[in-house]
Amino acid sequence: MKAKLVDVFSAERFGGNGLTIFPEADGLSAGEMQALTREMRQFESIFVSREGEDFAARIFTLDEELDFAGHPLLGLAYHLHEVFGEGERHEWRVRLNRRTIGLTSHRRDGRFTATMAQGRPAFLKTLTRDEAAGVYAALGLDEGGHRNYPAEVVTTGLPYLILPVPGGLEKVAFRVPDLSGLLAAHGARFVYVLDVEGFEGRTWDNAGRVEDVATGSAAGPAAAYLHKHGLTLDRTISISQGRFVGRPSRIEVDLVIEAAELVDVRVRGDVVKVADLAFVA
Repeated sequence: MKAKLVDVFSAERFGGNGLTIFPEADGLSAGEMQALTREMRQFESIFVSREGEDFAARIFTLDEELDFAGHPLLGLAYHLHEVFGEGERHEWRVRLNRRTIGLTSHRRDGRFTATMAQGRPAFLKTLTRDEAAGVYAALGLDEGGHRNYPAEVVTTGLPYLILPVPGGLEKVAFRVPDLSGLLAAHGARFVYVLDVEGFEGRTWDNAGRVEDVATGSAAGPAAAYLHKHGLTLDRTISISQGRFVGRPSRIEVDLVIEAAELVDVRVRGDVVKVADLAFVA
């Protein structure tokens, strides 16, 4: 079985968020996909199969399958362009478990950029101050975060609790063994701690064991949050992540606004190939 290793949200190898792409996923069971993901020890892996002119994909973390994710799909755009593309720019359709995603790939002057249209964001819940205080405390942020802006659950496919802070991301320290129950009570899957002054974020698995390097599925909701609360007037927002795990990454989000309404968020980033892999049969 062949596989490909790429780094997403970086223009140089060994930066950004690493990803393993398995382009020969036909016939693999969910258990086999999960085992391969754990073998690679990256935050996520993506498994691809061909469906006529389009493609189908399944995404796994070390612990579970996801219906949607960001950097695996941008990394997949690199693979599709490398194998099937002929010009500088291509568009692709990828079917996931619950939706179909549009991707754009662009290669020029040795640089590769991928873009994903995440669609209109949904603002699912605004937490009360007391509700938010429980989440802040669970992360060791006992001062209550940024009191001028609310904690809010936002989704473009995967619901994140956006937890605003005025800097101080280095202060986060998990005080609970698992955030899952606390987040589920508010309709969120994961938390994204967002520095609303420096436009930098952090997120983890819900046990706090693994910190993600760069999270495309959270960048869309984070940018929508910044726009909603008037924290930026720009239609292109740059969010940094990964500093605390030694892999600084840059995520660009383009906001599509029509008649004063945010109708689409498009997450993009650089992708660079690291290796072609072959698994022993």
